[in-house]
Amino acid sequence: MKISYIQNTTELKGTETRITFNLIEKFREYGIEVLVNECDDNCNFILSMNGLSQMNRFKDVSEKFPDKKKIMYVWDCYPWTKYFNEYEWVSNCDQIWVPSNAVALRLNEAYNIPFEKIKPIKCYAEFFESKYDSAVNDGFVYHPVRKYNDINFEILDNACNELGIKFFRSNHSLSYSEYKNKVLSCSFLVTEYMEASTGGLTLLEGYYNGKDVLISDSIYQGASDYFGDRAYYFKQGDYEDFKNKIKMLYEKQDTIDLEDRRNWCKQYTIDAMMERIINSLKELQ
Repeated sequence: MKISYIQNTTELKGTETRITFNLIEKFREYGIEVLVNECDDNCNFILSMNGLSQMNRFKDVSEKFPDKKKIMYVWDCYPWTKYFNEYEWVSNCDQIWVPSNAVALRLNEAYNIPFEKIKPIKCYAEFFESKYDSAVNDGFVYHPVRKYNDINFEILDNACNELGIKFFRSNHSLSYSEYKNKVLSCSFLVTEYMEASTGGLTLLEGYYNGKDVLISDSIYQGASDYFGDRAYYFKQGDYEDFKNKIKMLYEKQDTIDLEDRRNWCKQYTIDAMMERIINSLKELQ
């Protein structure tokens, strides 16, 4: 199999770009020939895992090789995003991959893209080991996702202030070392948002290291696809329930089965994602 892989190769700071860039060598490890930002007659697919940010490159290559099957990984689709023309063009793809059913639902609602054309392929997390000999809890709640326009924005601030609990909200302001330290030393992680494509892959990295996870039970919260019954949920739109769950998890002292968590997290390694990708490509051949 040979693919044309559309990818930003110069600016690798963003999580989406870094994660998709790392897949290039992984494809080659699995025996897949890859042309980056190029295509030839022997390619089976034109694939962009880097999403809408690479739309112009994706269009250019697709127009030069119109007979090739086109696949795009759409990371998110929020009501407030401004990519209307790009999303419309994506509907021309042979298949659209998404990180969760929440994104599939929005694509269907906003752009009438049929569910039959959309395939959820869960992403991998960049797991790391704790530097500590035992579990650390510095008594603060960690919100790992950047600020954006969501109906639930800042309910964590309000709840923690009312409860007298410290919290930290990430906004891509930490070094990687500082970021890992926050994950490893928090009490637990919460994504307050009603809507998110994955809820933040940091949730998985924290869970891997023994941290509990709290998310909304909204149908637009993609983290539910990743965690199922392993996360704690608050009732969407019920602030008191959210606050009660914060208090409960902050005071919780259950023993964590770390080995069980890490075995469960194996489904979210880069190799597990690569197997999902390759199986999906074979189905399309």
